[in-house]
Amino acid sequence: MIKKIQKGKYAGQWQVRIQPIDKQTGKRISWPVQYADTKKEAISIERKMWFDFENDLQPSKLNVSFSQVFRKFVDQKKDTISPVTLRAWDGSAKSFEIFFKDMKIKDITTAVVNRYAHKYIKLHHATVSNNAVIATRLTHMRSFFESMGSAIKENPVPEHALTKFFRKSDFSVNLEQYLFTNSELNAIKDKVKQDLKNCAIYNANGKLAIWIEAETGMRPAEVQALKFSNLVKEDGFWTFRISDSWSDYTHSFNGALKSRPHGYSRVVLPISKELVAYIRKFKKEQGEYLKKHGIKNKNDLVLLNLRDYRFARTNKPLSQSGMNDMLRKICKELNIDSGEARLSLYSFRHTICTKLANKAGISYPWAAERMGHSLTTFMKVYVGVTKDVNKEMMKAWVS
Repeated sequence: MIKKIQKGKYAGQWQVRIQPIDKQTGKRISWPVQYADTKKEAISIERKMWFDFENDLQPSKLNVSFSQVFRKFVDQKKDTISPVTLRAWDGSAKSFEIFFKDMKIKDITTAVVNRYAHKYIKLHHATVSNNAVIATRLTHMRSFFESMGSAIKENPVPEHALTKFFRKSDFSVNLEQYLFTNSELNAIKDKVKQDLKNCAIYNANGKLAIWIEAETGMRPAEVQALKFSNLVKEDGFWTFRISDSWSDYTHSFNGALKSRPHGYSRVVLPISKELVAYIRKFKKEQGEYLKKHGIKNKNDLVLLNLRDYRFARTNKPLSQSGMNDMLRKICKELNIDSGEARLSLYSFRHTICTKLANKAGISYPWAAERMGHSLTTFMKVYVGVTKDVNKEMMKAWVS
């Protein structure tokens, strides 16, 4: 049943409710009410409610295999999530099939889930942390039980399950992404510029990728999908307007930016005139090289893989692993030691986001939008303290 609410908290929204009957007991089932902004959305929600009811989410069907129903739950997601995300869900399904086997949904308790978590860690010699695979497995399991609504009395996977299942001493410290200092960032850019002066065209795109990363902090997948046509001038500044990303997993374009709908585009941070000039020069040289070898750049890719004709002919960009190797080589030559921190292309992203957050006069919403994040994520994940800022704060405190 769908009706528009006229008063109260949900005024103006469409209420969606169903009143299904348990096929075995004949009793009416209490199903959670939901709300939608539009009638079209409400109709879609109502259909999903009935679909969920008919597909193993009834109380009368709690006597079925958890792993089998979870597999069906994952299969329903195939058309709504990315291949990479689907791979993670599929990994959870396989793991549950091995551990839970034919265990019934009604028999899955918090104690059982706890045993699963400990056995998983022991079997895989895995670490315990919020970024570890076990955290993903438990999140997937909790989401499955949440989808069952009132069919279950209590979710057997508690919130913050890891902290409830493991002692603090069991946890591993998450490796942080390395943050470059201003001098290190400038040294990397200077070296790349110098190397590009005497670099063959088929070896230049890896260094160009690092230069672009050092100025924009884009996601590596966004840099891979970068097109010459993305170079634009807005409000008097040169930048890139991007709308796509690349997947090394599927060897194809994602057709959208991360967590954004198809057709959405965003403008990244402004880039230097020097980088603009080089990209134009690179486009001309790339075109001459491709024409000489009878290859067409059908996707207008900046970082088309020129080192392998097979990849070039199929319009594939450089891989992230190749670009990461290039970065580590450059850092080694510059004696930049990341210590225990992770050193990868994402180091540029973390560094630039952190610098934006610590720069006087910068609007956080503007910075978050340019980096392709919500303001909450921007502040929570990327805002840290660089070595430059730390040094300034130490001086300020003792003075």
